[in-house]
Amino acid sequence: MTEEKFREIFRQYYRLVMKAAYCVLFDADLSQDICQETFLKFLEKVDTVDKTRYAEWLTVCARRKAIDFCKKAYQVHEVVTADRAEKEDTDKMAQRSDSGGKRTGFYNDDMAQMMVHKEFTGTILNSLKAKNTDWYEIMVRTHVMGENDEEIACALGITIGNVRTKRHRMMEWLKQRFQSEYESL
Repeated sequence: MTEEKFREIFRQYYRLVMKAAYCVLFDADLSQDICQETFLKFLEKVDTVDKTRYAEWLTVCARRKAIDFCKKAYQVHEVVTADRAEKEDTDKMAQRSDSGGKRTGFYNDDMAQMMVHKEFTGTILNSLKAKNTDWYEIMVRTHVMGENDEEIACALGITIGNVRTKRHRMMEWLKQRFQSEYESL
């Protein structure tokens, strides 16, 4: 496969692959990593993939890679948490002996925080989808696929002003519905 042909396929299917990964991970940065891995795998396997099935192959591959990432992240989190729990117990005992039983520090688990944020993002997206499918599409197309208002308007068959109005109403609804939950994170 020539470099130009690969670039054409990449441009054609990039957003589809990003969306497939984001629907599993709910994280744009991780979705970009999965997208890159998916296209590298595609480049290795391009000779075995039917040209009429590129979209399906790329979507399935991206979803599987994203799911694998989640499984690996969970396993790493389990192992790291267990190791840290042991270390924390030892540290707490040392702190108690040094400070007369007072606790002087707590451990901040970044991975757990990241998982909470992903779950919260998933809850928001699911609520948006249930409330108004146009809002959901606007959110995904803006923040996941990186489309501008003109592209979104064209895809949804509405005016640019309508896209902006819907986005404003969506943001107001999100603030009312989720602001207190967000602030408690």
